Amino acid sequence: MKKTTKILALVLTLAMVLSLAACAGSAGITGSWKYNMDMPELMKKSTEASASSSEDSGLTEEQLKNMADTFGKVFEGINMVAVLDLKDDNSFKLSMDEASVKAATEALSTRLPDMMPELLAAMFGTTTDKLDDMLAEWGTSVDDMMKEMEDEFSPDAMLEDLDVEDVTGTYRYEEGKLILTPKAEEGEEAKDVTLTVELNGNELKVTALDGEVEDSEMYKALLPLVFTR
Repeated sequence: MKKTTKILALVLTLAMVLSLAACAGSAGITGSWKYNMDMPELMKKSTEASASSSEDSGLTEEQLKNMADTFGKVFEGINMVAVLDLKDDNSFKLSMDEASVKAATEALSTRLPDMMPELLAAMFGTTTDKLDDMLAEWGTSVDDMMKEMEDEFSPDAMLEDLDVEDVTGTYRYEEGKLILTPKAEEGEEAKDVTLTVELNGNELKVTALDGEVEDSEMYKALLPLVFTR
């Protein structure tokens, strides 16, 4: 389960970081913006982008599709909300709506045990009816793996794995370009992220991303993102 939860945590964290990069501004775009994450779609796109961009993933196109489809099923009907507060002093704060995160982890805690055989089959590039034989060759079984993962199915364990923290920084808006400067870690240099945005009243659509961003190709695969105020 550790590998699975870390994949989930990675994707969710990436989705959150992208949403941070997705809003801020000055004239006309100050206020509180919300991005309702369509988790099945984000999971599918993120899984495909993450695995296909990894040189050593060793996954076939069919495996990638199966993994993406399975993660989509796991998150069916689950949504989380990112909140970006853009202040008059050109500072911003990105946080996750606590109620939506709690509801998501509780739903996943209930759903994942039943979905694990399908998830494992997709990750190992096999089918559920052949999974036991494959695991037997490795001296384990689905039941054994489920027992090892049992403690990680709780909502509290998932929240700990996600380790979602608020992100703060400064921003400026220049003719359809939103330039964000997230606060850097101690000893590191703050770097700008430039977003191409379309502002239409209470809707802000992010259509492009430029700058030195780790896993930028994955972020770009999630675009466009639409925030509402």
